[in-house]
Amino acid sequence: MADHPNWNEPPIDPLADTNPSLTLSAVTADEPLPAWRRAAGWLSLLAAAGLTAATAWVLLMPAPADVSPPIVPTAVEPAAETPAPAAPTDLPAPTPQPAAPGPSAAMLSPEQMMALLSAPLTLISDQPAGRVVRDIYDPFTVVPDRPRSEVIQYTAVKGDTIYTIAERFGLKPETIAWSNSRRIVQVLRPGDVLNIPPVDGVYHQVIGSRTLAQIAASFKVDDPYVVIDSEYNNLSGVSPDTILPSGSWVFIPGGQAEQIAWNPGITVEKGEGARAGYVSSFAPGDPGSCGSVQNPGGGAAWGFPLRGGYTFTRGFTSWHTGVDLAAPPGTPVLAANSGAVIFAGWSSWGYGYTIVLAHGPFLTLYAHLSAINVGCGQLVSVGQMIGAVGSTGNSSGPHLHFEIRNGETPTDPTATIRF
Repeated sequence: MADHPNWNEPPIDPLADTNPSLTLSAVTADEPLPAWRRAAGWLSLLAAAGLTAATAWVLLMPAPADVSPPIVPTAVEPAAETPAPAAPTDLPAPTPQPAAPGPSAAMLSPEQMMALLSAPLTLISDQPAGRVVRDIYDPFTVVPDRPRSEVIQYTAVKGDTIYTIAERFGLKPETIAWSNSRRIVQVLRPGDVLNIPPVDGVYHQVIGSRTLAQIAASFKVDDPYVVIDSEYNNLSGVSPDTILPSGSWVFIPGGQAEQIAWNPGITVEKGEGARAGYVSSFAPGDPGSCGSVQNPGGGAAWGFPLRGGYTFTRGFTSWHTGVDLAAPPGTPVLAANSGAVIFAGWSSWGYGYTIVLAHGPFLTLYAHLSAINVGCGQLVSVGQMIGAVGSTGNSSGPHLHFEIRNGETPTDPTATIRF
């Protein structure tokens, strides 16, 4: 070829591209992309977004093995049924703890977790261990019965008497009377507020300028330190010669005041003119009261109030103003003297069914009866059957409670009748 006269081979440039494979044409900015290229671009973007979402879902999905049911917010059952110890009602509600890692915890969705954390929980001690129950109840505290160390106030209600109040608080009736206005001995009204000491004694309001030693002595307590050192008073630093402020209150343990004549409204007066003799009434307003009844006076001889066997169970004291004679129910009760019936019926003073006879200036009382055989104003003779033994009113068993009063003052029946 070198010998061909018309073929001159050009010289070789070592820097020149010796193997061109594609000829590119210039593309200007004003020239739009083809439609297929735009569609391919959008498809690529959507595929990338789908791949990203699928990857995130796979990462968040739980392991497929050991699938457990979702936890119900109302109850969580434990693996064992061992009873849980009772939780004190005054403890704060337990703080929900995060669930331990595991398949069950992994199954909680965000909505379920928020429901568990927002719902109020109450532990019920009588459920199996670990059980949580939705329940709302009113807790209460049981205060054990224990001795009191202070004076409290009690508001009387209908049917209350000094005897029933004293029995309720385990005190003598005198303690109630001595620690309050003496008016309640005659008339105790519903709504009256009474001082109730912790033990027998006198709750005294100081009046005047007496020393503590003089106050104690007036209530038959020789050692004033019994009052000073008592847990029922706050007398730290006080001496026997201290004059307590007028109007203040002090409790004298074991103190005694005047003898109380338990008088449910008794009147005995001497009539004049057409009402010559004695006019008597007992407990006006009570269901069995006869009002004012004229009586001609009693006989000279006293008789026994029971027919048949009996047991002398209780004698006369300042707070038990008669004697108790135990006898079988239905034993005949006899008039202890001649006189007029001034009370026959129910007594609200704890006597139950009661008969009161007037014998001139004297009265006799027969309480806790099971039967009444006489009526208001009736004249009876000594030894006449007027009723029968029972156990009505404030009574612990069948017996006759028998009293003799000289006017309004109770007297010891054993000084008049041999029992």
